[in-house]
Amino acid sequence: MKCPKLPKKEIFLYIIILISCNFIYSQGFKDSLISKLSIAKHDTIRVELLIEAGDKFFPTHPDTAYVYYNRALGLSKKVESAKSKANSLLRIGKYFNYKKEPKTSIVLYLEALEIFIAIDNQTGVGDCYRYIGDSFANLNSLNTSTEYYLKSLHVYESINDKEGVGLIFNILGDMHWYHKNYDLAYDYYSKAEVIFIEQGDKYNILNCYINLGNVLADRGNIEEGKEYYFKSIKIAQEIEDYQGIALNYCNLGDVYLQEGDYKNALKYFDKSIELTQKFDYKSLDQILYLNYSETYLKLKNYKKAIFYANKSINTSLYFSWEDKYFENYSLISKAYAKLGNYEKAYENQKIYLKYSDSIYNVKKFEKLASSKVLYELENQEGEIKSLIKNEELRTLQLSNQKTLSYILMASLVFFLILVFLLYTQRNSKKKAYSLLSKEKEKLFIQMGKAEESDHLKSAFLANMSHEIRTPMNAIIGFSSFLKNPELEVEKRDRFIDVIVNSGERLMTIINDIIDISKIESNQLKVDLDTVNVNSILKEIDEIQKRTNGFIIANKIEIKLNVPKTAKDIFIKTDENRFIQILNNLINNASKFTKSGSIEVGYNLVENPESSFLEFYVKDTGCGIPKDKLKMIFDRFSQAGDKDFKTGNGLGLSICKGLLTEMNGEIWVESEVGVGTTFYFKLPY
Repeated sequence: MKCPKLPKKEIFLYIIILISCNFIYSQGFKDSLISKLSIAKHDTIRVELLIEAGDKFFPTHPDTAYVYYNRALGLSKKVESAKSKANSLLRIGKYFNYKKEPKTSIVLYLEALEIFIAIDNQTGVGDCYRYIGDSFANLNSLNTSTEYYLKSLHVYESINDKEGVGLIFNILGDMHWYHKNYDLAYDYYSKAEVIFIEQGDKYNILNCYINLGNVLADRGNIEEGKEYYFKSIKIAQEIEDYQGIALNYCNLGDVYLQEGDYKNALKYFDKSIELTQKFDYKSLDQILYLNYSETYLKLKNYKKAIFYANKSINTSLYFSWEDKYFENYSLISKAYAKLGNYEKAYENQKIYLKYSDSIYNVKKFEKLASSKVLYELENQEGEIKSLIKNEELRTLQLSNQKTLSYILMASLVFFLILVFLLYTQRNSKKKAYSLLSKEKEKLFIQMGKAEESDHLKSAFLANMSHEIRTPMNAIIGFSSFLKNPELEVEKRDRFIDVIVNSGERLMTIINDIIDISKIESNQLKVDLDTVNVNSILKEIDEIQKRTNGFIIANKIEIKLNVPKTAKDIFIKTDENRFIQILNNLINNASKFTKSGSIEVGYNLVENPESSFLEFYVKDTGCGIPKDKLKMIFDRFSQAGDKDFKTGNGLGLSICKGLLTEMNGEIWVESEVGVGTTFYFKLPY
């Protein structure tokens, strides 16, 4: 597994840290900086030194950096330095984003942005937009994060800030790399490389080479990727950046591991771990030990594979690469299975299945917005702002000329002009602050929507991920156990039963996903035929009583209620979809009913305009809160979204979509603590 790439939820923060800061951990330099702080006489100098100290500590000791940033903020307020205050706020915001508190960081960035706009510091404005993009990336709102990265890019381009432009190109490259758009990622990294070479910025050239190496290796150009890693190592050696060297050694080891050259893989992992231990670079240890474990598993040295996987788990206390953390349990399970210890193999497999379904992993499903389109929009917005700024400059120049000419005029005329200028300035400030206020309001609305969308999608996808991966992993895991020729017959039969049941469960999930996809794309077709309603209801009643696990376990009574006067009633509908709707509603009711009964029935409603059958499924379960009733049929919502029940959460959405296609309608009535009744009607 390559470094330094992090999971999506943390990738952009780590990139900014890696690109923006000199991550060489030189204790002698830091001691010198602290010494300067102790002898600095002027508070303005001390503020800058405090910020610089925080920047040096941030990559390796962020909590220590936070202390320095806070001291800088307090001192900047004392000396009334607006620029220093804004820079301090910006860095404290970066700290909170690192601590996974993006909402707090955005509030701090907005305060800094307001100051930078007031003092017309465009570099600061660009930095604020860039960091706001980082926070929205942590909220998993990639469209909004891309929007602010491109705002930042436009500001940097307008002031010819080459370094800032290069940083944004690197970030956009990382976004495309993460989504496997390797060609676009390569283009952005190459643009950044050209800029940093022109600037002679070796630290950022080093990072570009690492990124280009990763892209080429992932694209299949292994040898070209290695060349970039070696070029990066050469620069890191020139500037004595030992952490950068360790990072490249780790990447080279990973490439050799994927090629099957385990000797060279171990050689470079050894070189990397030597440097990380020497310079206390704990954040890389977890990945390195995981790589060791994977290598020894390939070499069939299963005891060492288990040993290093456990070391990787232990080092996660210092710095957790969350998407890699759970892989250790999978490697341990495989190693124990090879050693014949199926009990421990099964235990670790269960841990892997349980924790690898975290919300962190499923957020990878969100799509990356089209950077090209947003960039064109930003260019248009930039041209408008440029015209406004030029007009303001022209007005200011004319005003200065008038002021010089009116100095010789009478004091009354001068006074009137001064009043006019003050009035104009006041109105301009009001307009500027009004625009900023609207921007802040818009940003908070976007942030709220992003958080809500992130929560709903994450909860739904976490459940969906679990529902799909659990049977799939059971099939893969237990199938691998069957390879053992010495496995007992009883265990073999039990494993086969698990595989068959998991396959059936997976097939049901896939069918649901196909149905919801067809519904959303208007591709669902219904086959209308004459259907005997009473006959189907009796058949469903019998099958549910025999096969529904919840009904059997909780001893729930199913009541079938059809009109006493009704004989055989026939309707024109799709029989299979009609059965699917009733089964979904009964299954849903059984999950939320601990005791009591479920009643299934219908009524014939005849009107002069139309006639229809009104079906219902009534339970004595926990009920649904009123504020959840409107969203109960939405795909990304569930009445108890903090505690998903068994199932993939698509049943009610599918019912609604099917009934729409069948010219029907569905609705719900519920009372908390009493129960819920789902109604639907079909033409008669």
